[in-house]
Amino acid sequence: MSNTAYSTYESAFNDMLELTKANAPFKLAFVKQCGAIKIIAKALLRKQTPSSKDKNGSYKFNLIDTVNDNYVTAYIPLIQSVNDKTIVLS
Repeated sequence: MSNTAYSTYESAFNDMLELTKANAPFKLAFVKQCGAIKIIAKALLRKQTPSSKDKNGSYKFNLIDTVNDNYVTAYIPLIQSVNDKTIVLS
């Protein structure tokens, strides 16, 4: 987690997974389907929805907003940053 930007979504996910396993919430910024930016100050990953229940489940992260105790989903390609570390694909 030391570089200034992620080069893949996988590396961002790995950091989120590591933080979730340590029960350490992370800050997540993503674009909602309506185009608005959503920032979750303290998020943790939760189990993925089975594809039998959500046909787009493989394109999303399921999260818990620990501040508001809400379940949130974010489309992977719309994730902008994790703990203010941006995702820049090359």
